[in-house]
Amino acid sequence: MRQRSCVLFLGSVFIATGCLARSGGAPSPENVDRDRAALVQAADHFLRVFDNLEWEAFDAAWSSSRSVFFPFRDTPERVEGADVATRFRRLFEEVKATRPGPPYLRLQPQALRAEVRGNAGLVTFTLGQRPGDVGRRTLLFVRESGQ
Repeated sequence: MRQRSCVLFLGSVFIATGCLARSGGAPSPENVDRDRAALVQAADHFLRVFDNLEWEAFDAAWSSSRSVFFPFRDTPERVEGADVATRFRRLFEEVKATRPGPPYLRLQPQALRAEVRGNAGLVTFTLGQRPGDVGRRTLLFVRESGQ
């Protein structure tokens, strides 16, 4: 069975569902390690399909509750629901028309850190290679519909 992660992108925050183990009480160190590895794997998958602008896999990764603050000057307001996909499709088309790829975005996450907190997992990293660039990003994975 294919693992699926659902994602909400909030400007520099992504909210996603991933494969985190269910536990009744305090998780064992083994479960935390397994969940952390699954979290990193889900984040890697999401970033790869985003970098390659693979629309179907990217769109399938989103949570049922989409809400985004895009880090674009032309989209300063919150974007919700089906409008999130519309805005991302426009981004994908614009990038594919102007850059060679895949990969198109050339994402190179640095200082990646993954933490598991109950039914949620947090992945943080930075993007940007020019001096003075601050490209902090956060992926928040949450359990949705048992996944």
